[in-house]
Amino acid sequence: MPTVVLHQWERSPFCGKVRKVLRHKRIDFSVVNYNGVLGRQATRLSPAGQLPVVDFDGERVQDSSEIVIFLERRVPEFPVVPPKPDHRAHALLLEDWADESLYWYLMASLLMGDASALAEHINMLCSGRLAWERIPVGFVVRRMYKQKLKAQGLGRLSPSCVQNRLCAHFGLLETLLKEGPWLVGESKSIADIAVSAQIDGMMRISPTSSRVLEYPHLTEWLARCA
Repeated sequence: MPTVVLHQWERSPFCGKVRKVLRHKRIDFSVVNYNGVLGRQATRLSPAGQLPVVDFDGERVQDSSEIVIFLERRVPEFPVVPPKPDHRAHALLLEDWADESLYWYLMASLLMGDASALAEHINMLCSGRLAWERIPVGFVVRRMYKQKLKAQGLGRLSPSCVQNRLCAHFGLLETLLKEGPWLVGESKSIADIAVSAQIDGMMRISPTSSRVLEYPHLTEWLARCA
């Protein structure tokens, strides 16, 4: 069996995506968490300076999508990329949509949702710091997230508009899931894993979590993707 270590920030949906792939492929792994001040060490793990990073028998891979490709090649059992070309294209497009679009709705939900979810998020970022540091760190984090969301575009919209747009996406997923148990084909794929990893984060945020529960097929699918 290979020795596999996942370097992660446990609340990151991209790290959650990699955990789901590792579990799906029955790969035993250990984790190193970089919450709080340990996050400074994460920048030295890879040229990108971001998590997730996986060490696989001494070989280091960064970026969640690159890690998935690597794991498919090294451990082909229990694949997450469909073999049929049309299913593969569909699954990879949904993975990219989750990573590059749905992620921003998660960030917007975090900033525009209930204050307790954002406070908990900031507390994890401040793990290991002195108590007095939490206030300035929280201020910096909120400002940084707001600036990023404003540059992306969602930060220029009202919270109700963002929620309505997000629910429109939930409705599209609900429609897809009425046709079968998985987003692509007849088995779980990277599409299910990537999309569910983003929505898992939203389930910690009110009112977004309650909106998800309005869609029965989506709710049942999330349970299958756990």
